[in-house]
Amino acid sequence: MDASRRIVGSVLLSLPGLVLGFFAVAHFVDGLAVDAAIPVPVYMVAQIAMPKAAYEDAAMVLARADARNGTAAIAHAEARLHSGASPAAQVSILTQGLLQEPASARGWTLLSEVLLPTDKEGAARALSEALVLAPREYWLVESRAHDAALLWKYLDAETQTRALEQTKMLWEEPILRGQLRRLLLTQEGVDLAARAFAGRQDELREMNRWLSAERRRTAMTERPSP
Repeated sequence: MDASRRIVGSVLLSLPGLVLGFFAVAHFVDGLAVDAAIPVPVYMVAQIAMPKAAYEDAAMVLARADARNGTAAIAHAEARLHSGASPAAQVSILTQGLLQEPASARGWTLLSEVLLPTDKEGAARALSEALVLAPREYWLVESRAHDAALLWKYLDAETQTRALEQTKMLWEEPILRGQLRRLLLTQEGVDLAARAFAGRQDELREMNRWLSAERRRTAMTERPSP
C-alpha cells in the first residue's frame, strides 16, 4: 500500500511539469507551422500575388498549427482560397478561427467573402462586424468595398455609412486608386461609388478624368509592338 501511495504521489507531483511540457510542445509545433508558412501570410496581407503552389504549401503547413491559434486558422483559410479551394469549404475554418480570435477584422472580412455566394444575410453581418472592428484598415478597403457593393440591400444603415467611407478611401488615398478602378468594373461598384460621392461634383469630374487617363495608359501599355 505504501508503495502504491508513493507511486501515486510521484505521478501527482509530476503532473504540473507534464502539463507545462505538453503545452510547450504544442506551442513549439504551432510556431514551426506558422514559421514554415512565411512569407505567404505576410504577402497575403500586403496583397502581393504569389504562385498557386506557394499558397498550397502554406495552407498545408498552417493546417498543422494549434487549433487555438485563431490567426493561423484564418491565414490557413485565406491561403486555401488563393489556391483555388471552394469558398464554402472555408466557412468552418474561419468560424473556428474567429472563435479564438474574435477581434480579427481580416477574419470577419474573409468570412463575408466566403458566405456571400450562398448566405447574403450572414455575409452582411460578417462585413458589419469587420467594419466595426477596423473601419479604416488600409489592407482591407478594396475587398470590403467590393462586398458592400454586392450586399448593399442587406446592410443596415450604419454599415452602409461605413461602406461608403471605405469607397471614399479608395479615391482619397492615391495609392489605392488602382483598386477603385477595379471596383468600377462592375455595375454594383459604379452604384456604390455614385452613392459615396453624391453631391461632390468636382471630385466626380476629377475622378472621371483620372479614369480616362488610366484607360489610355493601359491601352498604350497593352498595345503590341510593331
